[in-house]
Amino acid sequence: MKEILKVVAVGILILFLVALSSLALSGRIKPDVKAALTTSKDKPAYCVPAQKGGLQEFLNTPASPYFIRHPSSDGPNVLTIIWLGGGSGTRNGVSRSWDRYLSPDSRVNSFRVVLPYASRSEDSFLDNAPRTYQILDEVLACYGGNPKKVHIAGNSNGGIAAFSLMVARPELFATLLGAPGSFWVSFAASTQYPLTAEQLKSFAGHAFFNGVGENDENWKDEAKEADKQLRAAGLDSVYVEFPGQGHGANEDFDNSVLFDFWAKHSSKTPNRLSEGL
Repeated sequence: MKEILKVVAVGILILFLVALSSLALSGRIKPDVKAALTTSKDKPAYCVPAQKGGLQEFLNTPASPYFIRHPSSDGPNVLTIIWLGGGSGTRNGVSRSWDRYLSPDSRVNSFRVVLPYASRSEDSFLDNAPRTYQILDEVLACYGGNPKKVHIAGNSNGGIAAFSLMVARPELFATLLGAPGSFWVSFAASTQYPLTAEQLKSFAGHAFFNGVGENDENWKDEAKEADKQLRAAGLDSVYVEFPGQGHGANEDFDNSVLFDFWAKHSSKTPNRLSEGL
């Protein structure tokens, strides 16, 4: 009797699956259910549901580790900020960067913020900063967003990494923000300082923010020089000193200036004339 019941149960399950497939093909399933049936096929197997409201940590994807802070309202045109932390780019370090540079401004809720950090096998994130490209690919593949509206940014060593990533692959980013950052060190073999005419040409249509603490005497010259060189090439660049700040942001840091910059340039699409150089 038990064997007969098993056969009947299996038969019912098969009929249900056949019927479900038929409905999906005919378009009679509700749109959200149909999307749920097909989405998993369109995304990599490592994608997991977005967890909103805080930093979501990713440890088991090909390009991990990193954090994501998802926007309050999602969609295909969501803008992405990639922020690279200072020092050796540790997990705790990028968490502090989130607290000091990003989280205080409510406008952060309009962006998907990605915070890469060094893995246990990396002495410093700066040593393997190109992993950021893989992280960006993962984030766009799993959660979408406008690939032409990705902002790269960082502070201190993270700023150096961000500047180097822009030099190597400018077509991937709409803007570059250093708080502070510098072109003077790079993992990219083709990069030198000052930048070459070809490198500056590849920045056409992009915007640059060279920020530095008012009391950060060791980095002011680098930030000023970067701004000067970019402006001389006819590029959209600003130099900003953060009042009362040293090399790292403290609890009095006003991060609205960062979001003012991103808001100003979020509606613009970079000029792609430089692609292929």
